[in-house]
Amino acid sequence: MTAYQGWWDVQVEVLGRSDSDGLALRQYATGAAFTDTAISHTQLHDAGLVMVGRPRTSPVLKSLDLQANPPTATIDDCLDVSDWHQADATTKEIKDPQQRLSRFPATAVLKKYGNRWLIADFTREVTKTC
Repeated sequence: MTAYQGWWDVQVEVLGRSDSDGLALRQYATGAAFTDTAISHTQLHDAGLVMVGRPRTSPVLKSLDLQANPPTATIDDCLDVSDWHQADATTKEIKDPQQRLSRFPATAVLKKYGNRWLIADFTREVTKTC
């Protein structure tokens, strides 16, 4: 759970700054999770936007397989982004899309490399609410 929360803390920091290069995401994510977050970072910055506020997480450990190579964990979450908004990078005026869910289920797959757990995949179920 520490790695998962750390990943969200770093996303809040990286996506909240217009001058961030996003490299801090590598401390917590790999594979598709890193790529998807890096793309979001680039798209926001290209549009002159940053994220303001903070999402709320409610992670629950769904499964843990320490015998897998690498060891794997799955976390289910009900992600609440009602206080996390897209905003103009200069004025901080909220620029959220018109249609957006404020709460939705999400699943994170973590893999352990050495002594570090990294988010390898993150799936949002944006057609559902929780």
